[in-house]
Amino acid sequence: MGKTITEKILARAANKKEVSPGDYIEVTSNRPTTMAHHSALGKGADRLALWGIKPFDVHRIRIVDGHYGATESKVAQENRRTTREWAKAMGIRKEYIYELGRQGAEAIITAEKGWALPGECIFQGVNGHTCTVGALGCFSLALSFGTGAYLARGKTWIKVPQSCKMIIKGKLPKGVSARDISEYTLGRIGPSGAVGMVTEWVGPVVDEMDMDARFCLCGVTLFTGAWTSIMNPDEKTLSWVRHHSGEEFEPLVSDPDAHYAKVYEFDVSNIEPQVVMPDNRYTVKPVSEVAGVTINKGMVGTEHNGWLADIRMAAEILEGRKIHPDVIMDIVPGSMNILRDAVNEGFVSTLLAAECVLHVPGTDKNTPLGIGEIGVNTGSTNPPGRGGDLSAKMFLAAPYTVTASCVAGKITDPRKYL
Repeated sequence: MGKTITEKILARAANKKEVSPGDYIEVTSNRPTTMAHHSALGKGADRLALWGIKPFDVHRIRIVDGHYGATESKVAQENRRTTREWAKAMGIRKEYIYELGRQGAEAIITAEKGWALPGECIFQGVNGHTCTVGALGCFSLALSFGTGAYLARGKTWIKVPQSCKMIIKGKLPKGVSARDISEYTLGRIGPSGAVGMVTEWVGPVVDEMDMDARFCLCGVTLFTGAWTSIMNPDEKTLSWVRHHSGEEFEPLVSDPDAHYAKVYEFDVSNIEPQVVMPDNRYTVKPVSEVAGVTINKGMVGTEHNGWLADIRMAAEILEGRKIHPDVIMDIVPGSMNILRDAVNEGFVSTLLAAECVLHVPGTDKNTPLGIGEIGVNTGSTNPPGRGGDLSAKMFLAAPYTVTASCVAGKITDPRKYL
């Protein structure tokens, strides 16, 4: 029987001929380990300095300031200071610390810098949305409480996961994007539809997607219960990687006869833009059932929708229009490079003319919701207090829907603006 791309990558990382779901293996990675700046010293990494232990390879550590933004918070700045001190004690070079001016969402920076390569394992400290870079054909995983041990030894153990195939077919309707597909599929298989598995996205709709859309589709996978997400690299993927990295790599793909624990098939030809309801990440409805809810704030950004394609969607809706006077709309580019590209392509001028608030690149940086306020954004999740006051309500949606809603002052179907 054939093997999935995940099983092949893990066999390579464990230096074994082959592995199967359920096997316990010890793996390593020759790729940089990304650590989120806001939590770089957590999950055991801080113990290394306390015990006088140096990382197994200081040249394979990258620290990315992706969550703070240009805040005046004393806590944020203190964490920056202590992280720099820890990095100095560990012998980590200053150029490996991506602070303000070079920062961005951790997964986006990992992809842009060419740290993630097809056919390889890549690890991140604690941010589960590192599954975003699975779109490049790599096995991406958050180490969490294994971070300190991995930095010390250069190895971590893994139970080889089962794979879940997600087949997306049909023709994507106008005004519907990758984010709508991810929410639509989540709404149908629920939060336990792929527990502990790797979701492998395939199908003609995926084949037609650009890389920004593929990153988005992989990034939201966690809410199905999946461990991480992956795609088989095609020529579009390989071309993107070659543009961002000069390193050699050997891509892997699933065999035609590989076994999957679950197979889901969705025809997205007739789906509407999707909206996630407040306080419940897996309750998803078509926009027609939610339209008319008055909003106070909106945001386009994060690892999922902070890519250039997402900013382009917002600008497409906002061309010649302004944000509703009762609404604040935040735009958060995913990286400095994406911000520069948005400036060069004229999108930022359109956003500013529409009276959006442009934030420094990163993730989840938005104007907080006040008491009883309602927002809609492209964020990763929406529990009470996530976007501001505990009494506030947060809907989640794709960039087109968020932007159109900010123009209308209420949740609305974006297709009327396209």
